[in-house]
Amino acid sequence: MEQTNYKQILGTLKSKASLKQEIYRNTIDVFALAKKVLSKIASNLHQDYSIKDPSVEISYREVNPFEAELKFSGDVLTLSMHSNVFNFEPGHSIFQTSYIKANPCLSYCGVIYIHNFLADSIKYNRLADEGTLLARILVNKEKHFLVEGEGALGFLYEVFNTEEISEQTLTDIIERAILLCLNTDLQLPPFAQVKDITLNEKQSIIAASGYPTGKRLGYLFKSETQQNNTL
Repeated sequence: MEQTNYKQILGTLKSKASLKQEIYRNTIDVFALAKKVLSKIASNLHQDYSIKDPSVEISYREVNPFEAELKFSGDVLTLSMHSNVFNFEPGHSIFQTSYIKANPCLSYCGVIYIHNFLADSIKYNRLADEGTLLARILVNKEKHFLVEGEGALGFLYEVFNTEEISEQTLTDIIERAILLCLNTDLQLPPFAQVKDITLNEKQSIIAASGYPTGKRLGYLFKSETQQNNTL
């Protein structure tokens, strides 16, 4: 019995552990390419737009091996790679596709996230500020991919592509994400919702160098957003 269990362990390591390591390496490769694309876009934007308006800051920065960001005026687009490999929840429609039915191992994916944060949130370290997940890129063992996201990124790449993800495709994904940032503005909440404030909230605002802010929130206080979520 013990020998049977041990053989099962070896078999599972072969079928899952090695698989996940391969997917991790693939995701590292795709993330490196995505950072290259982001850097290239930053360079082009800086060159083409700084002449028109030098006050608009456009810059690229690699934060760490798993995160990079593009700053353009008041927005920051961040790319971040998760270090783990995931599978879809049971019952997900992905398991009904012929691609996955032919090889269930192809449903395991590495993940690259694309977030939008306000530049001031990072500049002033406003930890209560919220960013928005614009898209996530899922990469499998064949370097095939799909994208879940906002706007067109929610349907253009919603099934596993039949080809490896390319620099051209990543450029399209990232440029669409940038357009989502630019086309989403901060909106003022109704005056009545923010006219009352506790002393504790006011002191917290001073300590955080400004109102907790997010594009979807205007500058509602965190307590108010939590209250709204319970209604």
